[in-house]
Amino acid sequence: MSKKTYQALPGVEWVNGSRVPESREIKLTAAEARFDLDQGRIELKEEREIAVPAEAEPATPAQAAKRR
Repeated sequence: MSKKTYQALPGVEWVNGSRVPESREIKLTAAEARFDLDQGRIELKEEREIAVPAEAEPATPAQAAKRR
């Protein structure tokens, strides 16, 4: 089973029978995380990528006229 990284929420000192490390990050399998997830004590830490929006294509004169 693969492990995912979870973040312990503020005030949570123990997760899955172990003390929460200073980093507040815990690697757990889905089975190990289930109880603490259900209790709202941890959340999945997602690596958030900054999405760069695609630049809008310039409007043709015909498209600009339709918008008026």
